[in-house]
Amino acid sequence: MTSYRIVCTEQDPPDEPHDQAHIVAVGTGNDPDKAKQRWELQEVLAAMDDGDTFYTKSESTGQRADVHEYECGTCGQTTLRSTADETEDNNLDNLRECRGWN
Repeated sequence: MTSYRIVCTEQDPPDEPHDQAHIVAVGTGNDPDKAKQRWELQEVLAAMDDGDTFYTKSESTGQRADVHEYECGTCGQTTLRSTADETEDNNLDNLRECRGWN
């Protein structure tokens, strides 16, 4: 089992606020400014089913937040969510957008 740090996200639709969009891909790596690997949502979910874990990390506090599968209460779509805590910058929805590609 491997643990992966998520450093950026792709959401769809991309022009909607995060509370109205869903994560469709993530970037992982150790550098918050540059993703090393791109994962489609289904790849993340399959890796989780195989026992791998995903997390985010606060740059300001070092606080880690685990990421887990989440079913949207509005549309029923499966997506990802980080564990709620007191730290804003480790929230999956507050991570930077993956761009061109990293």
